[in-house]
Amino acid sequence: MNLLFSFLLLVITTASPSERTLYRDPTFNVSKTTNVTYAQGLVCENGSYPGKDCKPKDLLLDIYEPTLLNKPVPAVKPAYILMHGGGNNHGDRTNIPEGSVMFWASRGMVVFNIEYRLLNEHGLLPEQPSNELRDDHEWTPQWRSTYPAVRDLKAAIRFVKAHAEEYGVDASLVTVSGGSAGATNSLAAGVTFEDDYARELTVEEDPTLKTAHLEQNATVQCVVAHWSTGQEVGLIQEYDPKNRSRWSAQNAPIIEFHGDQDSTIYISQAYAVQKQYNITGVPYELHVLKGCAHAAWCYDGKGQCRCQNNVTYAPNMDITALPFVAKQLGVQLV
Repeated sequence: MNLLFSFLLLVITTASPSERTLYRDPTFNVSKTTNVTYAQGLVCENGSYPGKDCKPKDLLLDIYEPTLLNKPVPAVKPAYILMHGGGNNHGDRTNIPEGSVMFWASRGMVVFNIEYRLLNEHGLLPEQPSNELRDDHEWTPQWRSTYPAVRDLKAAIRFVKAHAEEYGVDASLVTVSGGSAGATNSLAAGVTFEDDYARELTVEEDPTLKTAHLEQNATVQCVVAHWSTGQEVGLIQEYDPKNRSRWSAQNAPIIEFHGDQDSTIYISQAYAVQKQYNITGVPYELHVLKGCAHAAWCYDGKGQCRCQNNVTYAPNMDITALPFVAKQLGVQLV
């Protein structure tokens, strides 16, 4: 009996690490499932509160799952949620480089590449009470794109958690990432309060909230940001009647990549977030892309910032981010 117990214990202890392991090199094939509905969101002809002529729209994502190649696929894997850029007013899932999607999935993560409502699709915008900073009840124009975008990302996070068993995901190991607006939305998801961008409207006002898995939380454990800004954190705080700071020790760790010649989102935005993180003590790792402007997906670490010869992506930033993500998720990297 003791020998049997020792054998079972050995099996358990040797098998368990594979359930919490990422790989430095491509280790798995990847299967793709397209056009999965993760929630619905209202699209309104007049998006200002209380709104008119609103119709629900299915919000879609693609799923990339590791499959058997060189090693058995762990039954439980971290999740990586990607969100495309485009200023929250244009773009779709194809704006995320396929190479980045495959990078993370082939190393042991389940990747969810999402679409979300854009500026011309915005739904109801909640009326906000005045605070000491404002004397009106109006949303700034930017909210017409920002509010639904972050709300939809949080809905996607909760979808992943609600379906964790189905997709073999560990709901406590979720990373969000994106480029430009997608990175900014991801940063907001990692920093803002649970109810921010989620519960400003009631299900009576917006019935699509019933599809957003509000019984789950939208907490994430890591953010991988490509040229982001903390502006959406400031905006939700501005409309908080109590003006409560969202920067705290509970924020998700961030690794940020940002070109020092970015004239779309200035690198000063990254330094501003870094300053807040230095105060809270949460890990924030900034990688300055020397000589690079906005959207330098082909950065090679040696000064090459732009893609050439029909190439759309270089893996250097993901290679750099991988150990940071593994550390923040508390998983092995082998």
